[in-house]
Amino acid sequence: MLYLLPSPLGNLSDTTFRVLEVLQKSTILLCEDTRITHKLISLFEQRGWLKPFEREYISLHSHNQDAFLDSITPDFFQNEVAFLSDAGMPCISDPGSALVRYALQHQIEYEVLPAGSASALAYSYSGFSDDGFVFDGFLPHKSRERKERLAFWKRVLAEAKRVLVVFESPHRIVESVEDLQEVDSTCNVFLIKEMTKMHQKSFRGCVAKALEWLAESNLSGEWCMVVAFGTYQIENRLGCVEIAGLDIPPKIKAKLLAKITGKTPKECYAQYFDEKLQ
Repeated sequence: MLYLLPSPLGNLSDTTFRVLEVLQKSTILLCEDTRITHKLISLFEQRGWLKPFEREYISLHSHNQDAFLDSITPDFFQNEVAFLSDAGMPCISDPGSALVRYALQHQIEYEVLPAGSASALAYSYSGFSDDGFVFDGFLPHKSRERKERLAFWKRVLAEAKRVLVVFESPHRIVESVEDLQEVDSTCNVFLIKEMTKMHQKSFRGCVAKALEWLAESNLSGEWCMVVAFGTYQIENRLGCVEIAGLDIPPKIKAKLLAKITGKTPKECYAQYFDEKLQ
């Protein structure tokens, strides 16, 4: 039997009872990183959540999974086998899909245990939309390819009224947000790092303000970014029209408009008189 188990993003208490039940009976653990899984099991045992016993830990990651699966026979899964990625849900920007395909090919019984993923958690945190989102894993490493990908999603998602969710490393988060600003300077973004951990931090607002916030932030940790290209702007546009129709002085209108657009009051004042927000 094969089990694919979610592991906590950072808070051990997010581990489900079912995950612990499976771990207690699994004699073989396939691990994205055996050191991390060893530490996780040790912490569970220290808390009394698992009873200690001898398990076999086997490394299984994106670089060796094909060779590993070629080296075994389906009888391997007559054991109780569990796969854990380092943090989060297997198969979502983590290894695991090759195991599922192997199980399907050889008619091996398998089960995937549920849990919240970082992408869904970030989407819920953002509050940008309840119409759904597209998850695109990690953005490309190179700026040109990254901007092309963001431009593609801008075209697709603005029309579909969906938001984009991506992961990013601490080494590229600033560059990615800079590229995002080039692609769509009016978009809104939600940034969050170290979800469920002690040092969780987040920002929600226009992309220009996001860059200012990043410049003053400690960038260490894993990041998740939610981008609203068109959906949130449509909502803001309705708010602008309503504000423009209020019976209050234009300067006050400009200050209110600045709050929801990310522009300066001066820019909003000029736009109010030049375009009448029509």
